[in-house]
Amino acid sequence: MRRVLFFLPLSFLFAFLVLPTLSFSASRGIRVVAKTGQSLYLYKNYYALVVGVSNYEKWPKLPNAVNDAKEVASKLKELGFEVKLVLDPTSREMKTVLNEMVYKMGTEENRALLFYYAGHGETEILADKTKMGYIIPKDCPLLDKDPMGFATHAISMRDIESVSMRIKSKHVLMLFDSCFSGSLFALVRAVPDDITEKSALPVRQYITAGREDEQVPDKSMFKRCFLLGLEGDADLSGDGYITGSELGMYLSDKVVNYTHRNQHPQYGKINNPDLDRGDFIFALKAPSQRSTKIPAAPSPSLEAEKQRLAEERERLERERQELERLKMEIERKKLEEERRRLEAESKRLEKEKRLTSIPKPVIPTPRPKASPSVRLIDNFEDRDLYTNEIFHFANWTGKGSKNTTSLVQVTSPGYNSFSCLEWTYDLDDREWVNLKIHSWNNPIDLSRYRGISFYIKRKKTGFFSSKNDIRLRIFTVDPNVVHIVEDDWELNTAGYETDPIISPSKDWKKVYILFDKLSMPQWYFDRHPEALSQINWSQVRQLGFVIYGEMGSNTIWIDDLRLEK
Repeated sequence: MRRVLFFLPLSFLFAFLVLPTLSFSASRGIRVVAKTGQSLYLYKNYYALVVGVSNYEKWPKLPNAVNDAKEVASKLKELGFEVKLVLDPTSREMKTVLNEMVYKMGTEENRALLFYYAGHGETEILADKTKMGYIIPKDCPLLDKDPMGFATHAISMRDIESVSMRIKSKHVLMLFDSCFSGSLFALVRAVPDDITEKSALPVRQYITAGREDEQVPDKSMFKRCFLLGLEGDADLSGDGYITGSELGMYLSDKVVNYTHRNQHPQYGKINNPDLDRGDFIFALKAPSQRSTKIPAAPSPSLEAEKQRLAEERERLERERQELERLKMEIERKKLEEERRRLEAESKRLEKEKRLTSIPKPVIPTPRPKASPSVRLIDNFEDRDLYTNEIFHFANWTGKGSKNTTSLVQVTSPGYNSFSCLEWTYDLDDREWVNLKIHSWNNPIDLSRYRGISFYIKRKKTGFFSSKNDIRLRIFTVDPNVVHIVEDDWELNTAGYETDPIISPSKDWKKVYILFDKLSMPQWYFDRHPEALSQINWSQVRQLGFVIYGEMGSNTIWIDDLRLEK
């Protein structure tokens, strides 16, 4: 019985001498060895919440985010973390797992908690010009399309900061593989120190993949460098441990370098005197497992990784050059559009300047009287109606118009009992019809004549007939008028009409119109304000009649059309 008791203390003594050098133990937790040789108790265990969002409903999809989250979760499990992996969460699911991180994982004081997010990020400018960052769940709307929906679903950095403050565990490290503004964290940069008893004090640390104005590619260099760092590359002091400060400095240096300065990770501790004194620590391996041997030559797998990184750098460089080319093309198109806009504006201003210098139309001054004489234009006796010169047309503004008109020479009932011109028309409301009695191929000089005379008669007014009034119309050559229409005679011409109007009756009557009674109508001036207000009688292109419509129809006879001096 005593012998047994003798060997039993020796067994306990052996275990006491050997087991303290181990870092991981279910009963003793996680310890580290300071540079001074002092053994420090850090944590009971490690917990991690890893979130990846690829299949967004309203944002562009990120095919690699879920795979990145799975790789990170796998690596953390190798390091001894108990990991909860959440993929493509909705806003409700995201908020639920963050609360679980506070009230389930984070209730143990001697625990290290890590949060890793891979997905979209967004930045909103607040009223005081500060910038608020957000992480984006699967069902979150776009900020510029649905601001209220965005505010309901997105997780702000103020929410994240609140989560980290409510966690009771002393060490919390949060990593965001996305870009947004983290200014509300009020981060302070931390310089890596040797591990001392100070390392066990509480801390809240944050690392983001880039600034808010930078694009983080779906194929993440941040994730790749993070995993390489946990392999030991981020152990900047060479003591076998990686602190949160070392990891932040490592990622800031490597990601900037590998992305050719297109991505600048941000890191630091929260600006709070009670939560910025410690440092998150990854225990890569037990102190007894560290080796002082000279490192072996790089393994084939390491050489393959270096080759892969070199190829990735080349691909990123090609993408950067293509992006620069696209930026230059967009800038060139913007400059071209601006040039065309300025040219159009210059032409518009030049036209306005020219129009403002054109005088308003005035009633022409009376023409001097000449000796009595007449010139026959047409007595409609030769039955040719000037067929090469006389034609008519109608124009209307209403849809579904029934406008019709006809023009023939008849033998009765002419004023002189031989023949005359018969004009039949049928108008809808707001229509007008123009009859060209005479049109000269070359302008003629009418400055020697005082007016025009003719005989006119209207068909007897019936129930369906109309009493439309008639105006005399002429067109003269006007070099100021620059409009071009289908008929050559209207090129550089100005129009004038009689006022008052001509009102035919059911009996023949002679009408004598002085040319002095013609003036430019308002509709023509509105269309061509550049036209001359003084009639150019030496270059007349056309004589005719116009009827402005009231709904109805009638027949008019015209005979003995003459110019009078």
